[in-house]
Parts: sequence; C-alpha cells; structure tokens
Amino acid sequence: MDLLAELETMAQNVPTEEPVSGEDTARWQMLFGFTEREAVRHIEGHRNDYARVRVSDELWAAEQTIKGAEGFDREAYEFSLVHHYQPQSQLHSDSPRPLDLQAVSGSFILQLEWPLDLPTKVQQVADLPEVPTPVNGVGENDESTFVEIDGRTRAKILDWISQNYAGFQPTIVRLSKAKKDLCAHSNAPTLSLDSVLPQHRLNNAETPLPLQNQYPVWYFFYGTLQDPNILTQHLALDGHPGLIPARVQGAQIKTWAGKYKALVDAPDLSTEVYGSAFLVQDREQEDALRFYETDKYVVVRCRIISEDYILPGLTFRFGGRPEELD
Repeated sequence: MDLLAELETMAQNVPTEEPVSGEDTARWQMLFGFTEREAVRHIEGHRNDYARVRVSDELWAAEQTIKGAEGFDREAYEFSLVHHYQPQSQLHSDSPRPLDLQAVSGSFILQLEWPLDLPTKVQQVADLPEVPTPVNGVGENDESTFVEIDGRTRAKILDWISQNYAGFQPTIVRLSKAKKDLCAHSNAPTLSLDSVLPQHRLNNAETPLPLQNQYPVWYFFYGTLQDPNILTQHLALDGHPGLIPARVQGAQIKTWAGKYKALVDAPDLSTEVYGSAFLVQDREQEDALRFYETDKYVVVRCRIISEDYILPGLTFRFGGRPEELD
C-alpha cells in the first residue's frame, strides 16, 4: 500500500469570525492541555490561519470514529496534525520537559521542503541513527518527496522549527497505521511477556523472532481479518487466503469504541484467544494490514499455536488506554 494514501488535500482557507463556544474551549483544554485563555487564542488563530491544514472529507469520514472516541472534532483533528499535544505555557520554557505520550505516538509523513528539503537534514535535526527513506508522491501543488517519521521525530522537528523558523508550518500528516517496532536484542514487545524480567531475557546466542523486516511472517488474526472475504479484498489476493485455525495464550478480547475487538494481555497466562493464522508474504501486505488496523493497535510478537505447530509470529495488540475499553 502507498504510504501516501493518507495524505490530506491542503487548501487555502478563508478566515472566519465564528465565535469560540464553551464546548470547543473545553475540548481543546482536554486534548492539548491548554488553559481556557490559551484554548480560545489557539482556536481563533487556527480559524484565521490562511495556510491551516484542511483534511479531506474522505479522510475525516475514515478517521471520525477513531478520533471522535478520543474527543476530537474535525477542527481539533486538523490542528493536531501539525502541533504539539503540549500546554502552550510549557512551549517556551528553558527547562527540559517530558514529551506527552500522545505527542510522540503514531506514524507520520513529512513533506520535504525548505528548510527540511533533504532526508539528511531531517536526520540531523531529529538526531536519527539512519537517514529516512524518501518516497515520491503528490503534494499540495505538484509532485513532492516525503519521508515517514515517528511521533518523537515529529516532536523534535516541531521544536526545532519553533526555535529557528518561527511561522513556518511543515506539511506533516498522521498515518493511521499500527506501530511496528520490534527490538533486535530482546523479545520486546511480546504478548503477555515482560522482556525486562530476568527469566525472559535472551542470552547473546539467541535471536528474537520474528525480526523487524522478516518476510514471510505469520500473523494471528482474531477479528474481522479472519473473514476470508475481507482479507481477500483488502490484500487483493488472487485466490482464497490460507487461513489456519489457531490460538494464542496469555491474552483476552475486550471491546473498543463499542464495537471493535481489542486484544490485550491477560493476567492469567493460560487464558486463550482463538482465531486464525495467516502467512503475510511481504512488507506491502503487512503495510496494508497495519493501515487496516489503524494506529490504535501495535504489532507485537506472539506464539501462534495451531493443531500441528507452534509458530513464532505477530499479532495486533490494542495500544490505547485501558479506560477506553469495555
């Protein structure tokens, strides 16, 4: 799947004198940590910004259920795409501050343009261990180049811009894609397993499996992806998918947003969840599945138990807050 499928259409906006309601003020206070006065000022500034981000109707329709459950309306969501989830009172503090969890979660695409017009500049500004891979796509006006970044990189970039190029607004768009960050030196993250505990640590001769970029790779499905028709359509498969009855241990199913199944760790390691195993062939298929599950889920390692085998594999664990679940 094209990484740029989630890119919103950017448009010029006409300023508005629409008064700020108490409901909007309370929403922005809750979402971004603003005081009442800061919330009103940011809402007014956002509404009168000619160059503000405007998401397409199609994207908002796709995001509305997820973001609405978090408290967003469309306006707040548009603001969140290019701003910190930090109280304004902390933005200019000289003392170090911890990054808010929401500000550093998720995946994004950044359009390469001055003053960040090269992947090497992004690497330097964000202090990345590797140069991000550029991807060509269509931007606001013409063909453009983008790089995929994570939430921490986004936060560092926005800090750097606020200090060096005040007033410049980079094109940064959130990708609704399940996070995948498998450690190469430990079992983290693994379903119902704390890799920090001594009994779960690997010795120098052991390799945690699956690896981050290992393909083909087995996945355990427990929700709608078990439906052969949905899986075939979503992955554009030629034939019937080879789903195998399987289960995982140390997990349980809860409900998110009233209707979505959410796999979480279970207190009892003998608790089992039944579903299906599927062999994902390549990164393109995996990306399609990660977009399907959205950034409310995280890819984690697991032991997939079938009738004949125990397979090292992956699954989608719920990545939101426990209080969001029923």
